[in-house]
Amino acid sequence: MKKVFLGVTLCAAAGITLAYLTKVAYEKGYFDSISDDLHEFAFKTKKKIKNAVDTGKNEIEYRKSQAEYEIGKRKRKHAALTEE
Repeated sequence: MKKVFLGVTLCAAAGITLAYLTKVAYEKGYFDSISDDLHEFAFKTKKKIKNAVDTGKNEIEYRKSQAEYEIGKRKRKHAALTEE
């Protein structure tokens, strides 16, 4: 029984201490800088993802135009051979 009482007391003291330290850190503005850093990280990540998507779309358009050019070149070559 003594061990249970001692454990409950120590956990309660640790919880109260942690709550007090959290309150002091909040009042001093420590969490504001963390929040700002997380917002900046989210913004940069969103921007990088958007850039990656745009790069992918540009690459697809480039490959499509290359394929259309090659197909047209082959068609012209085939048409020239069939006319002979």
